[in-house]
Amino acid sequence: MRFVYALSLVLLAVVSYFVFHGEQEYKKDLLLKTNSYIEGLKIIQKKNGSDAWVITARRADFTKDEKVAQMDTVTIQAIPEGIVANADTGTYTMATKELRLDNNIKIRIKDSIVFAKSLMWNPSSGMLTSNDRVRVDGTKFRIEGEGLTATQDQKVKLMNKVTATFF
Repeated sequence: MRFVYALSLVLLAVVSYFVFHGEQEYKKDLLLKTNSYIEGLKIIQKKNGSDAWVITARRADFTKDEKVAQMDTVTIQAIPEGIVANADTGTYTMATKELRLDNNIKIRIKDSIVFAKSLMWNPSSGMLTSNDRVRVDGTKFRIEGEGLTATQDQKVKLMNKVTATFF
C-alpha cells in the first residue's frame, strides 16, 4: 500500500512538472510572438515649427519589424485646415507615412461631414482616396458616390453613381 501511495506521489510530481514546465514554455513562446504596442499613441507632423497634423490612437500594435502600426480608435487633426477625422481602426506605415482608415470613418470639414468605410492617405502625393461608398452631408445638401479622390488643393471628386440632394 505504501508502495502504491509513494508511486502515486511520484507520478503526480512528474505530471505536475511537465504541466507547469510546459505552461511556462507556452507563455515564453507567446511573449516572443507578441508584437510591441503603445497605449495612447500620438504622432505629430510639424511644418515650419508648428503642428501640421496630429494622429492619436487609443492603442497601436506594431509588427515585429516595427514598420507598421495597427491602430484602434483613431483621430486625425489637420490643424491649419481645421479638419478632424475619426475612425474605429487605422494602419500607419512608418517609412512612407501612409495611413489607411477603416470602419465608421467620420471627417468634419467646416460645415460638412464625410462618412466612409475606408480611406487611404498618401502624404507624399497629398492624395486621399477611397474605392468604397462615400457620403458628404452639409447644412443644405447630401452628396453620395462610389470612389473618392481628394487633393491637397482641396479638389474632391466622387467617381461613380453620384447622387446629390439639396434641401
